[in-house]
Amino acid sequence: MKKNILWIAILLLGIAAKSQVTNDGVPESWKDSDKKSQKELFTIEMPKFDLAKIRAEDAVNDLDRSKVYRFGYEFNVDLGFKNAGTWSELENGDFIWRIRIKSEGAKTLNFVFNEYKLPKGASLYLYSMDKKDLLGAYTHTFNREDGMLGTWMVESGDVIIEYYVPASLKGKGMLNLSKVIHGYRSVTDDDIIQKGLNDSGDCNQDVDCSVGSDFDTLKNDLKRSVALFILGGSTCSGTLINNTGNDRKPYFLSANHCFKNANGTTLSNPSTWAFRFNWVSPNPSCATTTPSTNGSFDQTTSGATLLANNNKSDMLLVNIDSALPDSWNLEWAGWDRTGNTPDFVVGIHHPSGDIMKVCRENQSPTKTAISFNGNSSTEMWRVANWDLGVTEEGSSGSALFDQDGRIIGDLSGGAAACNGTNDNNQFDVYGRFEVSWDFGTTNATRLSNWLDPTNTGRTTLDTYSQEILLSVEDIELSKNIVVYPNPSQGIFTVSNKSGNRLSYDLFTITGQQISSGQLSSESETLNISGNGNGIYFISITNPDNDSITTRKIIVQ
Repeated sequence: MKKNILWIAILLLGIAAKSQVTNDGVPESWKDSDKKSQKELFTIEMPKFDLAKIRAEDAVNDLDRSKVYRFGYEFNVDLGFKNAGTWSELENGDFIWRIRIKSEGAKTLNFVFNEYKLPKGASLYLYSMDKKDLLGAYTHTFNREDGMLGTWMVESGDVIIEYYVPASLKGKGMLNLSKVIHGYRSVTDDDIIQKGLNDSGDCNQDVDCSVGSDFDTLKNDLKRSVALFILGGSTCSGTLINNTGNDRKPYFLSANHCFKNANGTTLSNPSTWAFRFNWVSPNPSCATTTPSTNGSFDQTTSGATLLANNNKSDMLLVNIDSALPDSWNLEWAGWDRTGNTPDFVVGIHHPSGDIMKVCRENQSPTKTAISFNGNSSTEMWRVANWDLGVTEEGSSGSALFDQDGRIIGDLSGGAAACNGTNDNNQFDVYGRFEVSWDFGTTNATRLSNWLDPTNTGRTTLDTYSQEILLSVEDIELSKNIVVYPNPSQGIFTVSNKSGNRLSYDLFTITGQQISSGQLSSESETLNISGNGNGIYFISITNPDNDSITTRKIIVQ
């Protein structure tokens, strides 16, 4: 009985994600006990630049929410195999190439490669000279047709880039560095972890702070769809978004002004963007002066392709081109394109490049049209005044969720900010999703073709994990557990292909248990016709390792 009570609690409160470190392994030079690779490194020092001038520009730009949040100064360089670096032969005959990049005063360094082509078996690592921060391995899986790669940040102003290649593949790779970004606003200061790239205001609420019992369960799912991404020396926020195929296509929604300025000039190439998911504080700070503690993992990936954008609703949709591992336990957020006014709204975002935050407005937003980023009549939702938290620069592009946890807009700008641990009672504006849905006449300006690829005509969609309808042919709960619905008979069949003994429990949304049993055979028929249409939860459990798979099922 206690086990069933526990399952009900898990179903209603959400399942805590187990985070894993993205970094895999260590550079080959760290394993070289004979020190054959320890040659004096080819070192490049970045020139001085006028930081006072840059900060003066930021003081102006930070007040203009139509501009992206800048954290770094970009140096243009041309450094690669052909003209720089140090080659070393390892004891087994394999090779490494290394280059040391220094930029005095930098809190972080990140990099853009204009030539990146690694053969299978080669790898690339980036690490601080003191080996306290490590990023990688980047492998052949990041190869793109355009040869571009943008990396995440290494927390140091003294960084080594190390390329490893087996002896049989030497000469088959390509690597050339085109940009070095000197981060002058960063996550560390005197070795004390702060709130983010630059402290966001004290009135902000970490995402694990409560926003109310009517939304906390949804928030715990939705936070796993949100990412901070870097565009060279700037940052924005965005959200993985579901499509009617429920197939986890890596579509990522953000704001057009993160991509193009008011003159229509492209700010950076999505090929070089880097994304960080699940950056959540383990000890949340809820509108206090206490700094948020840093998360202990780094789930980052790189590279995207532009799908659609427009300045009528300040919408941007890209496809993240590299892997999003299952172990990250990500979500794809749902949406509502009806244009109906919600009862209340919630935002989940990364203000000022900070660790993930949440904000809530208890009143309904209103529709408005304003001049924004080159369009004289941008269609917006206006949030009058946040009741919990605020947004800031760097929050740009983050989703606005309605009371059902569905996206209705993406953040464009506003005047909301902190005044100590309180907010300043000012507004924010979000590009409206229903305008983004069918604006223009091509796939390149609207969302409909991407998010409803088979033209189902649906006006709302839930998050990927919740979106299980008995009108579809079959649903994969996990790799080896599939549901085959038969809506005409009011039943569905769970097929156990895992080879393990499994258990199932079926609950109503209120926690009432309908049925339970074993899944020791190839399939098990669950009859839910007695309760009719509604929302249900099914929990599939492996008693041998206590792993639990949970899904929401909508019967209609």
